[in-house]
Amino acid sequence: MSNLMSHKTSNLYEAAYLLAKGFKIIGKEHAGSKAILILDGDGIDDAVLKFYDDGLVKARLYSENFKKIKDYIFTSH
Repeated sequence: MSNLMSHKTSNLYEAAYLLAKGFKIIGKEHAGSKAILILDGDGIDDAVLKFYDDGLVKARLYSENFKKIKDYIFTSH
């Protein structure tokens, strides 16, 4: 059964983890000065739960994705 859905987060660390797990950013929203990233992919809800349950990804990939997210938020509106 497919579980393709989107997930919104303002937590950059969570977003970097999800990117490292293969999910894609499909957009962003702004709530005042806060950026909210929208990601999607099959099984994203399970991946979010794993992030908060000490899920693991490769450190270098995580770091690179965190930098990409910051660039994405601060260079495009």
